[in-house]
This record gives sequence, structure tokens and C-alpha cells, in this order.
Amino acid sequence: MREGVTTASSVRSIDGYGERALHWLVLSGNRIAVAAVLLAAVVGVFATLTQVGLLAVGPRSAAASAFASGFISGTVTLVTIALSINQLILSRVFGSPDELFEQLDGTRDLRRRVRDHAGDAVVPNDPAEFLGLVAETLTERANRLDSARRNADADLPDELGDYAAGIAAYGESITAKIESGTAIVNVLEVILGTEYARNLTATEQVRNEYGDRLSETATAELDAIEDLLEAIAVTRQFFKTLSLQQDFARLSRVVAYTGLLALVVSVALALVYRPDSVTVPAGTLPLVVSVGIGVIVTPMAVFIAYMFRAATIARQTVSVGPFAPPADRTDDG
Repeated sequence: MREGVTTASSVRSIDGYGERALHWLVLSGNRIAVAAVLLAAVVGVFATLTQVGLLAVGPRSAAASAFASGFISGTVTLVTIALSINQLILSRVFGSPDELFEQLDGTRDLRRRVRDHAGDAVVPNDPAEFLGLVAETLTERANRLDSARRNADADLPDELGDYAAGIAAYGESITAKIESGTAIVNVLEVILGTEYARNLTATEQVRNEYGDRLSETATAELDAIEDLLEAIAVTRQFFKTLSLQQDFARLSRVVAYTGLLALVVSVALALVYRPDSVTVPAGTLPLVVSVGIGVIVTPMAVFIAYMFRAATIARQTVSVGPFAPPADRTDDG
């Protein structure tokens, strides 16, 4: 094979505490837990700054006007954004019968392809089990290709065996990281890397260089491998759509709940202040304001937590075919 065209024998792994923490923050972590971490940081910063006197929250400060106007308008704006997102999700669900049948036919065609290559009577509905079946079938087909190479009359180079071994290892690595019954986003993150694209390119290179020397059996196995790699590419995009739709639907609901609470707290904190005094002991005012601000920014924290994951998924699944997404390019800014 030409220099620089190699197979990816495993999906990407997250190493190091910093990388794992960042991965949890932007992708794998529960979004409510991520929002809670952001809120804890906000409350901690405000509590510290008010205790040391860098932020004024006393009776004659501008805190009352901030709670009465700025925070209320910001909360209403954020809730409006959440409702707009909800409308976007609904627009993706609706469709004419012809459009819905077309979507159904596309999904059934993907399942039919996998079923034919796997030789199973039924393809599982669970996303994790479906991807696991694709990976297991990919490994099996790669091993068959290697057997056909070794049993062939023609003298085939060892590079073809290395290719088959790499594809088989790639399928095994996917299988090892898949757990049945997990959320779609956890299944999706296994195949977010560019490994499938590299393997598609390697498959095309093998076909161009050795296709005329392969037996019918080996050619059939190579066709199946290419079809299964394409199935991984399509499955990745389909799971991305499902994952983002689920996340945005949850986001609109949670922001609506927390937005109402934030609005009530904003009004309550504004009424705590009198012209020359407050209705709570002055000593507890920094804590009350810090916690109140934490409640008020809860919708924003939830929004940011979900946007972290949406932006990460969208960035790393830009490409459908054998191209490296911008996130993995060394010249990306």
C-alpha cells in the first residue's frame, strides 16, 4: 500500500486526568451534574468576593436594581430561547406521510444491509447492540478476508493481511467499549473519532491496488467490509441526530422549569431590599445573595452544559464520508 495509508486498529481512548475531566465536562457527563458543577463554581466565586468586600450587596448597593431589572429580563430572554429550541425539535418531528415513509425506508435499508452481512434473522433495536453487531460482523468479515488471502493461489502481499488484521482489531475495539442498554450519546462517543474514515480510505486503496488479484470470495469479503464501514458512518450521523434531538428536548423542559424558579427568586431578592435597609440580617446578606444568584443563573448553567455537548458532537461529526473532521486537523484554529 502507498505510504501514509494505514488502518485504524482501535477507536480513540481518553487518557490522563485532565483529558478525562474535559471529556466528562463537554461530552460524557450527565448534563445536570455538569450544570451543578458550574453553579457551585458561580456560588463559590460570588460568596468569596462578597465576603472580602470586592462586591457590594448592602442596602445602598446596586444589587436591588440588578435583581429587579437585569436578572428578570435575562431570565425571560433565556426562557424564550428555550421555547424556540422546543419549536425547532417539533419541526423535526413533524412531516408528511411521504417524508415519514422515506425516513422509515432509509432506516430499514440500513438494518437490512447489516442483517444480510451478519447473517442474523433479526437485527437488535437497542442502539448499543446494533452497533455491537456491526462491529462483530466487521471483525468476522476481516478474518474471513485474511483466510481467503492465505488460501488464495495468487501471491498476495503481507500488506493485505495487515489491512485485514487492522480492520478486525478496529471492530474488536468497538465491541469492547459498547455496553448494552446505555444512552445513545454513550454509544455515539465510541465512534466519534476519524477511525472509520481512515479505514474507508484504506479499503479503497486495497481495492485499487489488489482488486484484480483477489478471488471472488476475497472480493465479496472486501465488499462487505466496505459496506459495514459505510454503515458505521451512517449510523454515527443517525445517532447524532437522535442524541441532539433528545438533549434539546430535555434542555427546553429543564430551562422552562428552572426559568420559572429563577424569575421567582429574582423578584424575591429585589423585594428583600428597602430604601435604607434589608429584610434579612445584614450578616447573612452575602450568603443569601450568593445562593440567590446561583438559583438565578441555573437556567444559563443548564443551557451551557447542554451546549457543550451539542457543540462537541456537531464539531466531531461534520463529515459523513472518508474525510477527517476539522476537530482532528492539526491546522484547525
